[in-house]
Amino acid sequence: MNEETLEILKMNALQLLGIQLEGYDMNDLKGISDHIKTPFTNTSRKQFKRELKHFIVHMASNKIYHYTNIFDVNFLIFKFKKYKQVYIIGPYMEQRPNERRCNELLQLAGIKISKLYILKQYLLRIPLCHQVKAQKMCRLSIRFLKKRNIVYETEKVDLNFHSNTEMLAESKSQSDYTLREIEQRYNLENQLLTAVENGNVNEALEILNEMNLSVTGLRRVKDDVSNEQYKAFLINTLCRKAGEKAGISLLHIDEISEKYAALIDQTMDREILYEIIRDIVKEYSERVMKTKANAYSPKISKVIQYIERNLDSPLTLTELATYVDLAPSYLSRIFNQETQKSISQYIIELRVKKGRDLITRTKMTVSEIALYVGFKEQSYFTQCFKKQYGTTPLKYRTMHKEFY
Repeated sequence: MNEETLEILKMNALQLLGIQLEGYDMNDLKGISDHIKTPFTNTSRKQFKRELKHFIVHMASNKIYHYTNIFDVNFLIFKFKKYKQVYIIGPYMEQRPNERRCNELLQLAGIKISKLYILKQYLLRIPLCHQVKAQKMCRLSIRFLKKRNIVYETEKVDLNFHSNTEMLAESKSQSDYTLREIEQRYNLENQLLTAVENGNVNEALEILNEMNLSVTGLRRVKDDVSNEQYKAFLINTLCRKAGEKAGISLLHIDEISEKYAALIDQTMDREILYEIIRDIVKEYSERVMKTKANAYSPKISKVIQYIERNLDSPLTLTELATYVDLAPSYLSRIFNQETQKSISQYIIELRVKKGRDLITRTKMTVSEIALYVGFKEQSYFTQCFKKQYGTTPLKYRTMHKEFY
């Protein structure tokens, strides 16, 4: 199976419809259950695991299964038996329920009305998508993944995960689910700040896409356009602070901020507002990159920008020298002259600095951060971090919490 094809399909599903497309090994019951569960699903029950496994094993390879859970959330599921893979499109809803409908859903599920906040938090992150569009995306995925131009029949399936109150997750699990959702949103927000502050344009835009999916139904005000304006103003403010910390001149920051504030205020179209949000992130990130580049000669600036864009990948002197068409020994010498550091030292310090920002701004674990910024081993990240900042990452987090 072509992994590149799957990545393109996932990107199209996200960008065109705002919904997820994920592939799982048939034996990955945890991954599949995590994808389709609700805050109230007791995934630890043996009956749940048996029922899910039975469904996966007995899925026909020539059908699309349409699963709608008790909260009107939809999933389209199909199997690629040859590669032992299960693909899930969703979650998505055709219509967001009002307060009255939320109460009805709780009553139907036998869940106490005190859990309304948890249900609303769950439903707010579910994107809206028409069934016909989701179906088309599913058939397109089958066509390109299986390389078969066949229209599969769609069969509705009821997995009965909420048939009675005994099947519900414990109250603490329900609350923990909601807390994790909120923490994830703030983690993404702070990862965006870090990407902008480091001038990583592509990374910042990727995080923005992920953020948009995670808050797709979240509302701070009642009107949809006003809600999108609220998000745009918030992103403008966050990027302004990140730009200031990165060293952009205050005149430039004020110019960018004022321009987008006026645009946001004048725009009454949700799609255009989202494009404005992308432009805000892009412009601030690019301005940071230019600010950093101005301190060095064109060749060294180009190398530094390449390093920042590919920080989480293995980087070699030969690769960097080829990128700017210089001999490795010559690049090493002039890089040291301009930055007062070797290339390897510069890369390590930049990775540690980015790790430090994530330590203070997110609740990512140290091992997650180490991998995210390009270290293969957590122990080496900790060693370099201690050398650069005089203490371990966890102690630094305790002393310098910025955003949570």
